[in-house]
Amino acid sequence: MKLDFHVHTKYSNDSLMTLETFNKVCKKKGFFPVITDHDTIKGALEYKKRFGDCIIGEEVHTSHGDLAGLFLNEEIPKKTNVYEVVDRIKAQGGLVYMPHPFDIGRRSTLKVHDFKADIVEVFNARVVLQKFNKMADEYADKHGLLKAVGSDSHFSMHVGMCYAEMDSFDDIKGFKQSLRKARLVTKSVNPLALGLTKAVHFSRKRMEMLQKLVRLR
Repeated sequence: MKLDFHVHTKYSNDSLMTLETFNKVCKKKGFFPVITDHDTIKGALEYKKRFGDCIIGEEVHTSHGDLAGLFLNEEIPKKTNVYEVVDRIKAQGGLVYMPHPFDIGRRSTLKVHDFKADIVEVFNARVVLQKFNKMADEYADKHGLLKAVGSDSHFSMHVGMCYAEMDSFDDIKGFKQSLRKARLVTKSVNPLALGLTKAVHFSRKRMEMLQKLVRLR
């Protein structure tokens, strides 16, 4: 089976990809769905309800930058202290996933790393300078952590640009064993896509402001 560990749907504030589109892409490309929207698990829960099993994740904007959880069942509020986020993920029986942990080109990148993670994203398709992906890979080796890769896709055409090819699993223990032996496939997204994501974020924010103004009138 193939898993792209870092995907955003329209439930993130900088993506327009609907759950229907994501489901079609997964079926067409043969991917087991993983959803890691910004600061919410609503999209992942809805996907599971409508289309079937998926890994419910959340990329939380913590007090010290982005940190993700996998196999969640409760949403974690944004701006929560990073160490509390780790505790909340583990309290749910989930796995702590470090997305683009050294990419200083992003304001949201983690500022601290002194906590017990489970998985390191050793290749993020949207990282422009590959030395940051290399740093993540070296960090995983140094600390004996599981490795994964993610497209960080916000648009359907990028889903699956990076993925782990791994054996099927029945539970988290089996998942971890399978991921440890996985074949990681990587490819970078055109850097121009970063600007498109920002444009979507800006337009959605503007639309939300206009809707609030209309409701106030």
